[in-house]
Amino acid sequence: MAKIGRNKPCPCGSGKKYKKCCLLSQDGAIQPEPEPTKFIPVYTELDQLSNSVMDLIKNDKLDEAEAVSTRLLKEYPDQIDGFERFGQVYEARGKRHLAADYYQKAADFAKTMPGFDQKSVEYYLSKVNEMKEEKSKKITSKENTSLENP
Repeated sequence: MAKIGRNKPCPCGSGKKYKKCCLLSQDGAIQPEPEPTKFIPVYTELDQLSNSVMDLIKNDKLDEAEAVSTRLLKEYPDQIDGFERFGQVYEARGKRHLAADYYQKAADFAKTMPGFDQKSVEYYLSKVNEMKEEKSKKITSKENTSLENP
């Protein structure tokens, strides 16, 4: 007997597709369709530490955020989180040159590690440029102010 395709009409004549009719029964018993697997996120200590930096920045606890970023770099040197979080901490502090340095380190890390695509590298490089542009705007603004007020 030829194998019946799942999406073919059921040979019993019900008019239903085989997968919704007789395929579900085995030895006369109806077999329930398996429930779809639900995604249950699992947060590692790395995830928790990294996420906590964002919460600390949001609550303007920048010293604590910097301490956790240091811990990320020390305990997870094979992950990008420490570099990225330091960049974010220094950006929040207004220390754009330091933020640019850490975003550059994140870009360099992403270039050399598997699992990072070119889009990730470009994101970090765009943050580097953003920090440098912001810094140069401030310098230009100060220069213009000093020219106006000799």
